[in-house]
Amino acid sequence: MKPFTRAVDWDAAGGEGKALEVRGEAEWAGLWQRCSALGMQVIVQQLVPGPETSIESYHAYIDGAGSIAGEFTGRKIRTFPPRFGFSTAVEITDLPDVAELGRDVLARLGLTGVAKVDFKRGAAGALHLLEVNPRYTLWHYPAALSGVNIPALVHADLSGLARPEGRRATRSVAWCKPLSDLRAARAEGMSTLAWLRWVRRCQALSGLSRDDPLPFLRGAMWHAVRRRLPRPGPA
Repeated sequence: MKPFTRAVDWDAAGGEGKALEVRGEAEWAGLWQRCSALGMQVIVQQLVPGPETSIESYHAYIDGAGSIAGEFTGRKIRTFPPRFGFSTAVEITDLPDVAELGRDVLARLGLTGVAKVDFKRGAAGALHLLEVNPRYTLWHYPAALSGVNIPALVHADLSGLARPEGRRATRSVAWCKPLSDLRAARAEGMSTLAWLRWVRRCQALSGLSRDDPLPFLRGAMWHAVRRRLPRPGPA
């Protein structure tokens, strides 16, 4: 079970990440009662067993004529919380069967515009459709570094300009959100040193530029430090 949209009341309903596993009718009755009291809409779907690294996705921009103007595929590396969590590290990589099935799903829907199709790969290797998100996502930045800039393609079409080159990704690119991903890595047992070695090879960092680190240090880093400092008592 997961909220229809990301909602601040999800924590009050008992959710920590994006979804909750419901174990039996009694647990479902309690969850449904809490969500109903909060006026929250939820989606219920079959659970596909396996880690979050089994989630793979197809991304595309389909123009008004129904042609694929740009596309790429990717997979999750880490999330926080580790189960049903939000992406903290992802990778743009070539997944031919994901691309083939993603094209088929969008064609059947008759969808045009920007879309992300999420699948989860089961233990036998079959892909199970989780959801379709018709919006821009965090994946578009590493995809642009990998050779296909979907926002630029859309902007060109809307502006009447020539489309930039690049219809498909040409190389693998890893992305992470540094502070959140360090937390996710430690939660799954990775040492800080091992994570630092990994992040050194990561080509795309959210909110951090290696040649201009000050905004990150004064923004995200300082905010994280301040949250851990003891608050002064009343005067």
